[in-house]
Amino acid sequence: MRKYIIIIMILILAVGQLFATTKSGTSAAQFLKIGTQARTMAMGEATVANPEGLSALQWNPAGLSRYGTQAATFSQSNWLVETQFFNAAAALDMGRMGTIGVQLTMLDYGEMPVRTELNPQGTGEYFVAQNLNMSVAYANNLTDRFSIGGQVKFIQETIWHMKASTLAFDVGALFTTPFKDIRLGMSITNFGGTMQLSGRDVRFYNDPAEDMYGNNDQIPANYELDTWALPLTFRVGLAGEFIDKGYLKWTWAIDALHPSDNTEYVNIGTELALWKMLYLRTGFRTLFMDERNGGLTAGIGMKYMLTSSYGIQFDYAFVSYGDLGYINMFTIGMDF
Repeated sequence: MRKYIIIIMILILAVGQLFATTKSGTSAAQFLKIGTQARTMAMGEATVANPEGLSALQWNPAGLSRYGTQAATFSQSNWLVETQFFNAAAALDMGRMGTIGVQLTMLDYGEMPVRTELNPQGTGEYFVAQNLNMSVAYANNLTDRFSIGGQVKFIQETIWHMKASTLAFDVGALFTTPFKDIRLGMSITNFGGTMQLSGRDVRFYNDPAEDMYGNNDQIPANYELDTWALPLTFRVGLAGEFIDKGYLKWTWAIDALHPSDNTEYVNIGTELALWKMLYLRTGFRTLFMDERNGGLTAGIGMKYMLTSSYGIQFDYAFVSYGDLGYINMFTIGMDF
């Protein structure tokens, strides 16, 4: 284990130097940080070394290759401040050729009234805002213990007549160590371009020489908007089992994160599986983060095999966000 710990420390220091010039709180597309599966949310988002099924699409694409089955999941949550979160994901196992996964994530802010200085109660108009992520991932097992994976994303944020979009990439690795089969996972997510809003709301007509008689006062112009980076994040973690018997499996996981737009923090989580049918989970997210809100998570899952190869699973997660309140997430999944 000593050499694995040394490798982790070197990687954290190296990525820390990469992020050293990045300011806190200056990234766009914050919805990319939201967990897409109730299981991972209930375990405090500590899943980079233990990505169960399609949760790998969010935290570590290498984990896709560890589950030799076709699967599809659908997640929904009434998110903070009356927003709606939705995710749909699917994976296709191609045997020795690897595994392909796809997902669609959307955060909908709903319809809101247009307010101005002269009309603080509303102008009678309404606008909508939405965030969208569409991605395709590929993973393969290089050996029976080492897996790699990557993912390409199309990211778009829309508000009224304005939108910003870019491409981003995720890469990850997953290694099962010889020491009690403890798993070591690493990933870099949201590595890509910048976001810059554009649209008709930044267009206006300008008079470049107001003191000149007879000049054209209808010169088309645009406000120059700034560009914003994506929330680039480096994750490294360990996962294993306290107990692993036929009817009882007790899993633990711990992740250390280095985000580009915040301080470092740790996620921890655990899951107790009974007869591969009932799952009890809890965890704590954002440990040691400066000015964090909440962190406690918990949840439950149930799985029922319709046949030897067809199964359906339901997962629920409760996540506390402190002063912001809490959210409930529901995920239904199918293996076939």
